[in-house]
Amino acid sequence: MAYQALYRKWRPRTFDSVVGQEAITDTLKNAIKRGTISHAFLFAGPRGTGKTSCAKIFAKALNCTNLQDGEPCNECENCLAADAGSMPDIMEIDAASNNGVDEIRDIRDKVKYAPTQGKYKVYIIDEVHMLSIGAFNALLKTLEEPPEHVVFILATTELQKVPATIISRTQRYNFKRISKSDLEKRMEYILDQEKIAYEDKALAVIAQVADGGMRDALSILDQLLSYEKGNINYDDALQITGFAAREKIETILLSLLNEDAGNALIQTQSALADGASSKNILDELIDLATNALMVNKANDRENSSSFLTKDFAEKIKEVPSERYFNLIKLANNALNDLRYTNQQQIPLEVFLVAASQKVNNSNEISKTVKAPEVQPVSASANTDLQAEVAALKKQVIDLTRQVSSLSSRPVSHSSQPNMIFHMDNEEKKAPARKQTKIIQPEPRKTVKKVKKTTEQNRKQVYHVLENATKQDLVAIKDVWPDLKSVLEVSEKALLDVLEPVAASPDQVVMKCKYTLWFEKASSDSDLLAKLTGYIEKFTKHSYDIVLVPDNDWMAVRNEFVQSHKAELLAKKKQKIEAIQEEKTESEEPKDDPEVINKAKALFGDTVNIKD
Repeated sequence: MAYQALYRKWRPRTFDSVVGQEAITDTLKNAIKRGTISHAFLFAGPRGTGKTSCAKIFAKALNCTNLQDGEPCNECENCLAADAGSMPDIMEIDAASNNGVDEIRDIRDKVKYAPTQGKYKVYIIDEVHMLSIGAFNALLKTLEEPPEHVVFILATTELQKVPATIISRTQRYNFKRISKSDLEKRMEYILDQEKIAYEDKALAVIAQVADGGMRDALSILDQLLSYEKGNINYDDALQITGFAAREKIETILLSLLNEDAGNALIQTQSALADGASSKNILDELIDLATNALMVNKANDRENSSSFLTKDFAEKIKEVPSERYFNLIKLANNALNDLRYTNQQQIPLEVFLVAASQKVNNSNEISKTVKAPEVQPVSASANTDLQAEVAALKKQVIDLTRQVSSLSSRPVSHSSQPNMIFHMDNEEKKAPARKQTKIIQPEPRKTVKKVKKTTEQNRKQVYHVLENATKQDLVAIKDVWPDLKSVLEVSEKALLDVLEPVAASPDQVVMKCKYTLWFEKASSDSDLLAKLTGYIEKFTKHSYDIVLVPDNDWMAVRNEFVQSHKAELLAKKKQKIEAIQEEKTESEEPKDDPEVINKAKALFGDTVNIKD
């Protein structure tokens, strides 16, 4: 007979043999005993935690002819057929390879037929999150109201990918990771049944690597049996899994706590040479530091007995908690850095150096940092200081008046730069005073920056308004929805804050809702070029984009109207006169020479033409 892997050979056949999921198995057993069987179940959780095993046991129990307190008997014809995979009423479907609409429609068409051998027709759909959207939609109605003899069991490792409409139609059971102690107990039971010798330390390493998955633990155990057929020993477990010896990890931790970076680096290099990986070393250091913290703060004797180095618990007894917190934080940061580099050893070595540094808490800082001594101030120095402060106050007041007088004047595109230049000249003419770091009024800098930004676009806006046409503006607004459909998601946000407000045959003015976005969009030449290209593509015409802040748009527009009032009125009057002339010409009848000639040819000289 062919060799069978341990996780297949020792797959649970009853609810009681499922490890670490007692709450779920008890609920399923009670549902069978009381006859309160739902039509659909959803088993979700990490890999190797018993989802498919529970689904098979539950399907077997539903069709068992000799139930034993909610458990399948594993002796009747239906149970034996289910164990052998030949039960016609239990269908297992792998959604990863059968994820199309046609497969689900086939199920939907067959559920109406009664079971042939058992009481229920059970469909187990594994990795259900792999189904397509169309397949989910095809399953919805059948999943909600199946025939009385049909039960659906859905299993998934990624619950977030299952639609909420599917989840709401099922009873959901969340499978948790199996604890290390439960993993070790199960492996001990299997090895005892197989009559294979083992070391407890080796099983502890396997449980650590398995990360809560029973299938992973049994697969590693199988691999160790292939490596050394007679027994499971600690050194082989370290070689196969890539974990560092626990003694070395304890030595490294002690070196870090004693601020001995050199010895920590030497021990780490030795562990790496023995086959350990940077990730495993960091994982083990976090686990050991957590255990040490629990021993110190909670007097956890169970964890203290697991230390392998002699007097390890005594050596860490006086270490403050802040050292452990800092070490765990740095180790987690190093683990995150490992994901973004191919040089796995560098984040580990940086962590070792950083973790061996002394941590200064607030109390230590307050002790080491002395408050500056206050020197007595003489009367003459005090008088000079008051005079200087008064002079600075007067200077600030003068500057404030100049800024306010400038802002109160009417602004035009031709005079604005001169006003700013004039203000700078007045500052230069001011009498020299002692300059300190206090002067440099921040509000003036900000105002000047905004005025400068607006001034750069003001002439362009005026140019567009002088030649603006309604047809160009309508053409751009018509293609606005098309622009949203072709831009990327991150770029669509720009269209939400931009609005075309005026357009000429060669330019378009767009007001920007927020000043921050105005500055960002003005500096992003690639994005503006992209937007210009799409506008040209959809309108079949080239337009340059002129940006203006929303707060400044109405002011600029009103200034243009005031400064060009006479020109605008003249253009409007000229347009009205042109329209009236066209209307008059269209009303006056004109003599058509061709009609007159034809009439004379037909009737001769008797034709009399009258206006």
